[in-house]
Amino acid sequence: MSTSSSNKKRAYASNAILYALFVVGVIVLVNLIGTRFFGRIDLTEDKVYTLSQPSRDLVKKLPDFLTVKALISSDLPPEIKTLSRYVRDMVDEYRTSSNGKFRWEALDPGADKALEQEANRCKVDKIQIQVLRGTKFEMGSYYLGLCLLYGDKMESIPQISRAEGLEFEMSSLIKKMTVKKKKIAFTMGHGESETNQGFRALKQVLEQEYDLTTVNPSTAEIAADVDALVIGGPKQAIDEKGQREIDRFLMTGRGAVILDDGMAVSSPQQFAQSGMGQIKMVQVNQTGLDKILETYGFKIGPNVIADNEAAMPGLIDMGGGRRGLAQLPIWVGVQIGKNQTISVLDGIRGLVFPLASTVDLVGPLADGKLPAGGKLWKLASSGPNSWKHSGFFFINQATKIEETNERGPFAFGYAYQGPLKSAFVKGPEAGVSVAEKQPLSESEKPVRLVVMGDSDFANDDYVQLARAFPFYEAGAFLLHNAIGWTVEDEALIPLRSKSAGSRPLGTVSEAKASTLKWVNVLGLPVLFCAYGVVRWRLRRISRSSQTI
Repeated sequence: MSTSSSNKKRAYASNAILYALFVVGVIVLVNLIGTRFFGRIDLTEDKVYTLSQPSRDLVKKLPDFLTVKALISSDLPPEIKTLSRYVRDMVDEYRTSSNGKFRWEALDPGADKALEQEANRCKVDKIQIQVLRGTKFEMGSYYLGLCLLYGDKMESIPQISRAEGLEFEMSSLIKKMTVKKKKIAFTMGHGESETNQGFRALKQVLEQEYDLTTVNPSTAEIAADVDALVIGGPKQAIDEKGQREIDRFLMTGRGAVILDDGMAVSSPQQFAQSGMGQIKMVQVNQTGLDKILETYGFKIGPNVIADNEAAMPGLIDMGGGRRGLAQLPIWVGVQIGKNQTISVLDGIRGLVFPLASTVDLVGPLADGKLPAGGKLWKLASSGPNSWKHSGFFFINQATKIEETNERGPFAFGYAYQGPLKSAFVKGPEAGVSVAEKQPLSESEKPVRLVVMGDSDFANDDYVQLARAFPFYEAGAFLLHNAIGWTVEDEALIPLRSKSAGSRPLGTVSEAKASTLKWVNVLGLPVLFCAYGVVRWRLRRISRSSQTI
């Protein structure tokens, strides 16, 4: 063997060693970088596998250290192994997004009695699932939960059974522990829905983010620490004292969600006594809110919007205390406009409005006019084939709603941000000295106001229908979002509806659907193989050009 050939072999060996050391160094460097920076390619529509910006901002502003204990069994079955990987990645992404004050560790309580006691103290429970062992199914118990510790506060997610909604739940708990809650007051005393009656389905999720209270504006002053007011569809008139108190509250610059039914549904006592309790009477609803709403620019119509093409199932009294479903055009399904850039509509694709009334723009907002600095958004409207039904009528399972010539589309509600004029104070009041505080004739700062011609869309009766008809769930989302927008607390709104849902193609031909299917099934493997072939050919060309 010649000296030249031996030298070349040593050179090749040296190059191979240096190349291997270089590759190992790159791998180590990438792993070191990966501990500080987190990233992944997320192709889901709502980016469900990537932490959203509001969650990043939340942990970036942590005032003190927050510790998360991920209690995860090491022997998880394949059925939930992927979910545990998602949990680890999500918590680690919170850590890398924080200012160094978010810490976490993974623990296996099944391997240590002390850790089992820690899991019990954190209220993290075992998940009971059926797993396949060999040729038969067996019940297994596993830990997959989170414990959050912040100062002397402790919160937990006892069992994690799916990725959907986990980021919202996690960020809600972090916010609850580290950020002072805003206070929301629901009016009462006039037949309104509130968190103890009518909106109980919403109460649990609202309590995670806000301090909730009730107030009767006709008998008490709305407290200075209340950040927003919710008027949930009064069925009796709010007297002038109550109206003045609501107006005074809004003039301080704080916001409100006003749900005002133009028509009220009742069951007259004579019908119940005669055994005809299933018949409901619909008549004009006198809420006492007309004066203040019209001063602000909104008018609730004494009518009900109907639409045969968008009719949805609604609740009807069947008699004998029974309730059933009936398809009537007065339960109107609507599509939400996609061009509305307001967080109230985030994640909401469609809504159902039962017995809803029109909301028209009048006074300072008539004809699309806006006060200086004002902004207005139409939240939802009926279709062009809808019609307006006015006046007294009865409904039961056999009701026929006659069509009228007053055709849609009609607006169901608006969101407004801007200055408001008082409905009662037109200037300095006589008899009030300069030393005393004069009532405000205009809002101190821009007010956020949501006005809807319906309150049933978020009512417990209809939200519970979401078990059979998922589109009813959007009503609760809308009210929750509206409250968050009103108090300018919108950080978590995009997370509530974040899910890995299906992405339907819409109406396409069978051939196009088949083509898209096979592109999705075979496209990525074919591209990967093509990349490998190109790499192989380039390496062959490179080797053939070398000379010894």
